[in-house]
Amino acid sequence: MLDAVTAQVDEVVARHHPTPESLHELHRSMRRLRHALGFWARLLQPGDRSILKPLDRRLARLSRLVGRVRDRDVMLALLEGGSLPAPKPADAPLVARLRARWRDDARTGRELIRVFLRSERDAHLFEQLAATLTLPPRSGAPKSLPDLLEEEAEERRDRIRAAHRRARRKASAARFHRLRIQVRRMRHLGELRSELDPEHPAQPPPVVRRLQSQLGRLHDLDIVLDGIGSGLAKSDWGEALRRERRRLRRSIETTLHQPRWPWRPSSLPGPRGPPS
Repeated sequence: MLDAVTAQVDEVVARHHPTPESLHELHRSMRRLRHALGFWARLLQPGDRSILKPLDRRLARLSRLVGRVRDRDVMLALLEGGSLPAPKPADAPLVARLRARWRDDARTGRELIRVFLRSERDAHLFEQLAATLTLPPRSGAPKSLPDLLEEEAEERRDRIRAAHRRARRKASAARFHRLRIQVRRMRHLGELRSELDPEHPAQPPPVVRRLQSQLGRLHDLDIVLDGIGSGLAKSDWGEALRRERRRLRRSIETTLHQPRWPWRPSSLPGPRGPPS
């Protein structure tokens, strides 16, 4: 995972205008790496964990910066890709100016992220991270790893159950956001376990993948609505975006009430039928 991130950083730094795909993949790889490093830290002796902690903070900062540029790319892709409602002629000039501003922001963000990535690469962040992988684990750690992963999986299942139950009981943007984060973290854990044991399934069940896709789409749409400004928010186009968001939320509620939801404890009530 570290080798993959290092290679992707080199690719982004070398390009004058990194592609949206390369930034998206770098952001995803950085999150997966941080997830794995978190487990590695738990296997180290307490004194050695202090070596990894500041390096992880630096990696987290880079990941946030890449994520901000990735969000701007998503906003532009939605605006230019035809998946959002088309603006009426009266709103078209405002939307065109918005697109131009987002393009400028994306270009500026790329310049900044290349500077930060180059700075951390020149400061040997990735070599220092590699050095922590040579630290000796604490006594008995290799044998405890399977148990540690299963304990983490059960904790994640509990958190998903709780987030799923709250979102079913009363749908809200905040509850959907928390559920999206918990599902994503469970996916990262599944990917990590698959790296260690190829027979372990890396992908969640289909209903979870569908929900994750819907929640991701809703998150992207929320980003767009937060970024269009007050003028467009009050326009016909802004109202069309809010209608699309309401439609997507209803679709998510329907998915949440699927009877074959995994990690579902018997105490959860059955489906109540489609939401109004």
